[in-house]
Amino acid sequence: MASKRTKGISRRRFLAAAGTTAAVSAVGAAGVGKLAAPALAQQNKDRIILGMTQEPVQFNPLLYVNAGTENVPEACMFDALWDVDDKGRFVPNLAVEVPSQANGGISADGKVWKVNLKRGVKWSDGQPFTAKDVEFTYRTIMDPKVAVRSRAGFDLIKNLKVADSHTVEMELARPFTPFLWAWQNMHIVPEHLLSKEANINTSGYNSQPIGTGPFVLKSRTAGSHMVYERNPDYHRGPAKVRSLIHKFVPDQLVLYGQARTGEVDYMGLSGVPVDRRAEAAKIADRIFIGIPQPWVQFIYFNCAKPQFKDPKVRKALYIALEMQKSLDDIYYGAYPRTLSYLHKTHWAYNQALKEETPNPELAAKMLDEAGWKVGADGIREKDGVKMKFTMSTTAGVPARQGCQALFQQNWKRIGVDMEIKNMPASVVWGEYTTKSQFDTLLVAWEPTVGMDPDYTARAHSKQIPLKTGFGSNYTQYENAEVDRLLELGVTQTDPEMRKKTYARIQEILLEEVPFAPQGSTNQGHLRKAAMTGIRPNEYVVDVTWNVQEWGWA
Repeated sequence: MASKRTKGISRRRFLAAAGTTAAVSAVGAAGVGKLAAPALAQQNKDRIILGMTQEPVQFNPLLYVNAGTENVPEACMFDALWDVDDKGRFVPNLAVEVPSQANGGISADGKVWKVNLKRGVKWSDGQPFTAKDVEFTYRTIMDPKVAVRSRAGFDLIKNLKVADSHTVEMELARPFTPFLWAWQNMHIVPEHLLSKEANINTSGYNSQPIGTGPFVLKSRTAGSHMVYERNPDYHRGPAKVRSLIHKFVPDQLVLYGQARTGEVDYMGLSGVPVDRRAEAAKIADRIFIGIPQPWVQFIYFNCAKPQFKDPKVRKALYIALEMQKSLDDIYYGAYPRTLSYLHKTHWAYNQALKEETPNPELAAKMLDEAGWKVGADGIREKDGVKMKFTMSTTAGVPARQGCQALFQQNWKRIGVDMEIKNMPASVVWGEYTTKSQFDTLLVAWEPTVGMDPDYTARAHSKQIPLKTGFGSNYTQYENAEVDRLLELGVTQTDPEMRKKTYARIQEILLEEVPFAPQGSTNQGHLRKAAMTGIRPNEYVVDVTWNVQEWGWA
């Protein structure tokens, strides 16, 4: 969806800055009616080729995950106790049923949980899956030496007991409302293998895992692709295809060209570039799918850097930006504006939040008041430190590069110098992010406990991995009141009380801006029309959530 022209840099200049002008001609312009699909050899019905711009680098589901990308090996090789389907319902996976008070799986006070596990499930090396694997997964999550992605909810378990080989009982210190989401987001790992590892963080298992999932990893060619083969003993029935090839093409427009010609069967993750979506919807023998996703795109500020320690400075940098223009002119209106880490349609979204961008005059005034004065070279400075920094994101994504060009111009007008420093996904989302080595990031992330509004892992001061070794608070943000409210919110069971708690959290985050929200993501996937079993799911960030059902007509 295009928008009217606004003052300043035009869409044409945005896309030129992002390097897309030449690439557009390479993939062709949109025609009238349905575009012809290239003549292709007969479809290989034994395999599916999934194309993405980003590459997974580690495959242990307990460790840090680059959401959307490393969820693919997770879904292929591992199982959780339960999943969330495309209707937003929890459905059993390794568990016989999803615990509830109605079926006796959860006590009346919400503190005692009983999980009955499926019998006959095997790890892909033939060993039986038992309750000891669930217990070991929990113990590993709580091991302070292991850099797990999140301990949210698990840290409230007072006691986890193996009642028998297929029954686990858990007692919580207090009710934890998103406990179902916590286990849905955490896949089970094998006790018989990992219990022997001296250091799980660096184990060879992380690149050659054994799981209970529908596929096993056959081979990996770094920088190119991964090949998965069907697990014939999968407990939910063998996958519909013999093999799945996960292909990595860093340049989004090049990957789109391959989706058009049929070199890839399904283009997922960031998907079709926003300026090519109208064209993609007209390609013969293809299906274009617009999917709202839980991600919100942000500018992440590293609060430990001298430029960003003062919340007033972060606020000034935020309000100087043309956020709505970036969505209208670069994302063609595909990404709705949000002022929070939640989508505006989320039940806990604070509808009282006010738009404050763009206001460059106020931003300049705030920077002056904070002591950042414009120097002789036109760049602001304080105590010998220049207001000069980098912004990084995945290389080869034109829309993000266009946003960077706009933000760079917005900041230059108020004496701020931002340099664009993009890298391959496997680099930028590795230790550069997890060890807070960045200045700023342009990144899209989802709430860490499914669709629950809990944001502890990304905003609590005890979740800074550089300091604690775990969590996802890469901005290194610290606020005692936010800590208190996050700890309160997960214990509340009354939806209205929870809504008030998270509304206040959102107010503080918007005032102190450790991360500046831009828009709610909406992905544009493109697949061959003959593919079956594809069920778009807006409740998870994983396109392969039901990969065992994928096949061909």
